[in-house]
Amino acid sequence: MTVKISKLKELLYLQIPLLLLVLISLGIPQGETEKIHKRGRLWEVVANDGWIGTLGAWDFLVSYPEGMFPGFKNYFHPVGGESQAENTFANANMHNFRSGCWVVAKDILTPGPPPYNTATPTDYETFLSGLQEDSYGVESVRPPMTFTMNYIEEQNFNPLLPEEMTEATWNTSTSVTVKRRSYVWSYPGYRDFIIYDYTFKNSGIMVSTFTNTVAEDFPTQNLENLYIVFHSGISVSTKSQINFHSDLNGVQAGAFGWKIETFHDYYHIEDNSTLLYSTNYNGGKEPPPWDIYPMKDNEEWKLHFGDELQSPAAFGWLALYASPTGSSPRISPKPDVLRVDSHKGGTFKGSDLDLEFFRMANNRPKKDFYDFAARPDTQAVLGNNGNRLNFYTLSYGPYTLNLGDSLRFIMAEIAGVMDYHDIIAGNPEGHFPDSSMAAIRRNAAFARQAVQWGIGAEVNGMPLAADVPEPPPSPQVMAANLSFSDESAKVGVSWDKIAENMVILDGTGAVFYDGINDLDGYRIYRSEDFQYDTGTEGTVLRGAAWDLIAQVPKAEFSTFWNEALGKYQYQDSMVSFGKKYGYYVSAYNASPNTWTSANGTVVTGLPELASGDYRRSEEVAATAGPVNSFDIFVAPNPYVFNDPERSFGINDPYKIEFRNLPENCTIRIYTISGDLIKTLHHQPDQYGNLSGTEDWNQKSDSGLLVAPGIYIYHIKSNTAGLDESLTGKFMIIR
Repeated sequence: MTVKISKLKELLYLQIPLLLLVLISLGIPQGETEKIHKRGRLWEVVANDGWIGTLGAWDFLVSYPEGMFPGFKNYFHPVGGESQAENTFANANMHNFRSGCWVVAKDILTPGPPPYNTATPTDYETFLSGLQEDSYGVESVRPPMTFTMNYIEEQNFNPLLPEEMTEATWNTSTSVTVKRRSYVWSYPGYRDFIIYDYTFKNSGIMVSTFTNTVAEDFPTQNLENLYIVFHSGISVSTKSQINFHSDLNGVQAGAFGWKIETFHDYYHIEDNSTLLYSTNYNGGKEPPPWDIYPMKDNEEWKLHFGDELQSPAAFGWLALYASPTGSSPRISPKPDVLRVDSHKGGTFKGSDLDLEFFRMANNRPKKDFYDFAARPDTQAVLGNNGNRLNFYTLSYGPYTLNLGDSLRFIMAEIAGVMDYHDIIAGNPEGHFPDSSMAAIRRNAAFARQAVQWGIGAEVNGMPLAADVPEPPPSPQVMAANLSFSDESAKVGVSWDKIAENMVILDGTGAVFYDGINDLDGYRIYRSEDFQYDTGTEGTVLRGAAWDLIAQVPKAEFSTFWNEALGKYQYQDSMVSFGKKYGYYVSAYNASPNTWTSANGTVVTGLPELASGDYRRSEEVAATAGPVNSFDIFVAPNPYVFNDPERSFGINDPYKIEFRNLPENCTIRIYTISGDLIKTLHHQPDQYGNLSGTEDWNQKSDSGLLVAPGIYIYHIKSNTAGLDESLTGKFMIIR
């Protein structure tokens, strides 16, 4: 059986370092057993045994990102030690550390011991995924998981399908076979949720819990008193602890809220119990009264992360469709049984409830899972005062499921976040949590529309769960330094014509969008939202906050067309030397045509449809061009860590620049005692672009961050016709 992260966590506690080292070096199997959604803003790991999320980020054992919001290109996830975990906390607003589905059955025939697999009357049997252990009651070898990429900018894009979709099927010990599909889009309005479409079928295929394989020739049966359960542990406390827990470069796993004194979440139940989500205490800006850790002295965390409000988002689950328990259709997909438990605390059947140990490996009787699924409880005795880490359990049933019959459920993992400009500024007007709650409600409305427009349709024989109207495709954007002197900074932004060349059909096969006629223009956005990583990695463009800097309506297309490039180009002169920027271009359709969805719903009056920021540029800096005067200087000098006048701030905390350089030269940096610590070779980049600036990240040739103090630099020209050299000093203060 595949060893999951939950097992690795147990090994950590058991202190088996050698085995743990082997498992870490092997990593989590990707390929056929797990896939990662990274197309929308909500990034997630899904597995082919029912798991959603992972304990991996909790213990920093895996290198790929999971449970990210907002996900962003070039995100770096440290692995191998919590001392490298700053970036994880700096960027993640949530952590779905274990979610999944259950099937709990009563009065069922199950296989006895091999080799006979004798049909044995059993009071309770379960299939369980998403608990603090490997999935129980599932085949150890399962059909491979599929991952379909259907990106709108690609030639074979199918507008009836999502941009990313996974499909997994697994047999269980309850005679029920589960098929789950997940849907993801990158379009504004539809990019902050993941839709999960489940089918539970009484296939008659029975998995033996003795062998974790299908029991051959096992008798088929009708199932009664069956519950279908969706159980989730999802935390929005993963960022706030960096303000006041442990050291900034070593946030212990307990900071996720593993201690009652560090729980920080409220729960919210809305829309007839179909929308369930958590928000963080004060967005993580200050410790709540019951937290055992104080705010760091002198607000030390601001040196790394600025005023940014941490944990500013809401996360949870949205019920979108559920099969009825009888012959009458459901009026609402609200669960038949709803539980909102805190991770620790509360009670169940008169005993203390600790959901970390609510699992088969702890000798929990299977009847407990059935009773858990059948007993509503919001643990009101614990209150809802922000000192919870919430687990949501949506239970449906009891069902009678005859051989060959199926049940269908559609759920969404959903997020909502306030404007990132306010977040970065530290929420000066106090918009949290109201803005985050309003955002998740808006996204819930979009998700409900998507299901309304898609359910009932089939695409290539596959029942569809959702459909959405497409915006124009996102242009591919490039950004380059266009500064040729030290007098004016300038960045060139270029993009292609894909939005003009695309034709998108609707559910009837009619043209919904024709780029030649329906594209109304482009909007150019710039971001200065970079994320500090650690002392071992550079900053990365998060781009959660964007500023509109220019608009190009269709009437002005020819003005911006660059024939030599074969692309549009805009020159951004509102930039500064030494700063880094990212760009994206949104193509917009101001007045979309009437759209017929996949299931035949005719939709008029659609609002403007615009492409998102997925195809953003790589980061770029405005740097002065090379000069021959050899009037070279260091900026800033002195360098003062995170001083806005004497550094490049939290977006590039260790950068020092050598300016007014010739085209080609060698820079050597020495300690005051004359030891050479770093050699920089300044020359044209891989594309032949020239620059008069060279960056240094304050690391030696051996990769170590240098100590504060006075340093000497020597610069020797390697440029033809310029035989010059220069020696100078600069100071680093931290």
